[in-house]
Amino acid sequence: MLGKGADQRRNHSGCNSHSHAIVLVMRYVIVIAAVTFFLIWDGLYNQGRYLDYTVREIARVVNYATSLV
Repeated sequence: MLGKGADQRRNHSGCNSHSHAIVLVMRYVIVIAAVTFFLIWDGLYNQGRYLDYTVREIARVVNYATSLV
């Protein structure tokens, strides 16, 4: 019989809590890698065109939203 040690505790979904933490961290790693890939791709092949367009649109939306007050 195995005792319930710190490594063998399970959360309410039946998963190992350590495994669940690894899954959450991997989600962040994938998102950060995707954003980094996009920034490098845009900078190398498009001279930052899409990033520039995105920043200008966000600024326009913020300006529009704050001017309504």
